[in-house]
Amino acid sequence: MITKKRVIVIMLSFLSIAGISYFNIEDKLPTHKTKKYKFRSLDRPLYITFHHTATKGNTLKQIANYHVEKRGFPGIAYHFAINSKGEIFQLQQIDEISYHSKGRNTESLGIVFIGNYQDDELSEEAIRSGETLVNALKESLCIVGVRGHRDVRNTLCPGDKAYKKIKYLFY
Repeated sequence: MITKKRVIVIMLSFLSIAGISYFNIEDKLPTHKTKKYKFRSLDRPLYITFHHTATKGNTLKQIANYHVEKRGFPGIAYHFAINSKGEIFQLQQIDEISYHSKGRNTESLGIVFIGNYQDDELSEEAIRSGETLVNALKESLCIVGVRGHRDVRNTLCPGDKAYKKIKYLFY
């Protein structure tokens, strides 16, 4: 049986060895007063889906507020966020079924790059952190594929420039 604790321990060891900063900010982001995300077993096969925020200068708190107030979500849509410095932020519990990829949420973890990567170049630090996080999740969960949001929806997400740089991670 796969536990959240086991996944976090493995993930933190991967990130620590790689010298990547990790921050758990789940409890610091706005959430809906009554709506809650459902949970899933971590023993099931999962995909990792990459996104970009398609924003310039927005904070994770602002993005979470938009998801809650404007989109009516229980909380921010993603499980992890990566900024241009390569810092990783945990936004949701890994067993929560967040709303990051309509029709695919039950089977997927969402990782978002903060920024607009249709216009801007994804930093090498962000790419390295994305790869390290993927490897840690593959080591600790039953990951059956890695993809961009555009691979399952009609969208430009995670942006052309990010997609080209991280496509080597996809399977």
